[in-house]
Amino acid sequence: MYSPEEARALERRNYHSIREMIWLSYTVGFNLMEPHPSRLRIWTVVLSLSSLASLYGHWHMLLKYINEIPRIVETAGTALQFLSSIFKMWYYLFTHRRIYELLRKARCHELLQNCEIFTEMSDLPVVKTLRQQVETTMERYWANTRRILLIFLYSCATLTSTYFLRSFLTSLYQYFFLPAGSFDIVLPFESLYPSWKGKGMTFPYFHIQMYIETCSLYICGMAAVSFDGVFIVLCLHSVGLIRSLNQMIGYSTTELVPRERRVQYLRCCIYQYQRIHSFAAEINAYFRQITFSQFLLSLFVWGLALFQLSVGLNSSFTIILMSMYLLAAGYQIVVYCYNGQRFANASSQIGRAFYECEWYGESREFRQLIGMMLMRTNRDFRLDVSWFMQMSLPTLMAMVRTSGQYFLLLQNVTQK
Repeated sequence: MYSPEEARALERRNYHSIREMIWLSYTVGFNLMEPHPSRLRIWTVVLSLSSLASLYGHWHMLLKYINEIPRIVETAGTALQFLSSIFKMWYYLFTHRRIYELLRKARCHELLQNCEIFTEMSDLPVVKTLRQQVETTMERYWANTRRILLIFLYSCATLTSTYFLRSFLTSLYQYFFLPAGSFDIVLPFESLYPSWKGKGMTFPYFHIQMYIETCSLYICGMAAVSFDGVFIVLCLHSVGLIRSLNQMIGYSTTELVPRERRVQYLRCCIYQYQRIHSFAAEINAYFRQITFSQFLLSLFVWGLALFQLSVGLNSSFTIILMSMYLLAAGYQIVVYCYNGQRFANASSQIGRAFYECEWYGESREFRQLIGMMLMRTNRDFRLDVSWFMQMSLPTLMAMVRTSGQYFLLLQNVTQK
């Protein structure tokens, strides 16, 4: 489909669309541009172990404020968030080659370049028209990918920066303007290290705590953008491929395809369908289990954030912080459900595309192929969350309702 120069230009353009995600992947220890894990994976291990160390502080925080529901809610929510991020990072670590291959296929449009319509049937007049439409379709979805990635990045970066700056600026004020021992230190995540409580901001006790909690905070935001960003890229690329396939099928009975070569053209469409089906199945196999933890976490996080928002109505800072938290956490799960719904909607149109071409005036072999594909496309592609549910808008609505029930439960417990 593309000459070597065009292929390199295309890959550079697609890299430009996702470059922020690739840069952030470096900061959590992953090089998405290489097939083998690099020395950066040492940084992944360091970040993970440093974040796990903060569980000690969260546990003592829970023990000390066991009777204060708001404190318990915030501590448990942040602990669950960075534990989920650590889980993703280690899954990332052991499936690096698989991620790289999927992303490489998307960046260079490998499935389109292997399509027989653009190689074996390049002499047909339909190819030029079809190529223009396919390129327009793919450019639109890659532009959409960039918009979604940037919104997700800004929401996560704003939230993590707010947590860190609150701790950092408060610590500076306490160090320079308050007497030593007259205040409690403020960390990015609320934690308690009993043996160091009386040390205040002396070196290295405060600095170790600050480092541990900052690592936990950082992976909560950046590991999410890196990992979930890969899903955004692959899912929307798949939607573009499906839309392109529907365009190919629509030309199978037009005058641009000679009648004597329409069976061959249709076979090429079927081969492309099989390639897209395999690609979609691979994406589903990779994400279906790991996203289950994210969906469970979001159920609790939304309820916890709403509860924190309700009990902190007298504090404008709490309202702002929890609003940003709801935005970031909500957008994270919306990315999965909304794009999963787009994926399912696009795949449901494949069978319709086969049916709507003028097959009734074609040869017997052509009609047989159409009948076979109508039966084969009866089951749409889909992206699943484990074996329990589908990534779709109804799933999102069910999660919102369930989170609301958790919020009401916490309110009732607090009132009693």
